[in-house]
Amino acid sequence: MFVSAEQLAEGLRQEKYVIDPVTLQVVYLAAMLHKPLLIEGPPGCGKTELAYAVAAAAGTNVERLQCYEGITEEKAIGKFDESLQKLFLETQGKTLGENWEAMRTRLHSLDFFAEGPLLRALRSKGRPCVLLIDELDKVGQSFEALLLEILSAWQITVPKLGTIKAETLPFVVLSSNEERRLGDPLRRRCLYLRFDYPTVEREVEILTVRHGNEQPALLGQMAGLAHALRGWNMEKAPSIAEMLDLAEALRILGVKEIMPDQRDVLLPLLAKTESDRGRLLLREGFEGLIVDSKMYRDKLHQRSAVSRALS
Repeated sequence: MFVSAEQLAEGLRQEKYVIDPVTLQVVYLAAMLHKPLLIEGPPGCGKTELAYAVAAAAGTNVERLQCYEGITEEKAIGKFDESLQKLFLETQGKTLGENWEAMRTRLHSLDFFAEGPLLRALRSKGRPCVLLIDELDKVGQSFEALLLEILSAWQITVPKLGTIKAETLPFVVLSSNEERRLGDPLRRRCLYLRFDYPTVEREVEILTVRHGNEQPALLGQMAGLAHALRGWNMEKAPSIAEMLDLAEALRILGVKEIMPDQRDVLLPLLAKTESDRGRLLLREGFEGLIVDSKMYRDKLHQRSAVSRALS
């Protein structure tokens, strides 16, 4: 997919995805070794976005399997289209006469199979696609076992259809929010990355690159507010994407600095559960967060000033 780590880095920069040097090297190694990349971390810390950024950098598409409790093999792999099979029998059955074996073989071919994301990823022609298996922790170990054949032999065995081997090897990203521990057989086949919410410094960089805001003081305060909220034991901590939404909202409102009296208008952007909303509605709660956001911003600016002075 990439001829060098530098090409990958340049592609991710063009897609405005901020990545540290170590993570960049691991992603590049996963692509070169044809190893799945398992990324664990809290919701909203950039796991899914990495898969889309890599696909865009490589000029390819994403086949996404969104996992959920109760997902079936048919949703993941696909199933025979019975209505299409019936239509074929009604319109073309006579041409096959009584050659039942030929008819059975024809009906159980890919022509009559509605492909799911796993099969589409293996049958992708030309440039390899990115196969994103998102929130794998939402399913049980039996579904994990289904993936082992794909991740080990790059093939899928489907009853009546047979074994389908990969035409190109996809770049596989498995994401987990750690609702449960994934099994060791799956882990052994992957390169592992741990994502956490970004530091204040990194979040300022993300906001700058993705939003283009040229107000360092406001960006520092937003990053400080995100850090304060995530450390506040919220039921639903704000994601990076939600902080980008906040940045755009502040731009629309013409806000230069977040103040306590803006609580009510910013509440829908910051609190996404009734419990979190109730806590932020407490006067001292939101005011305290604003004080903390300015403190983190000022510390960041002090470190930046010291760094410039030493350089």
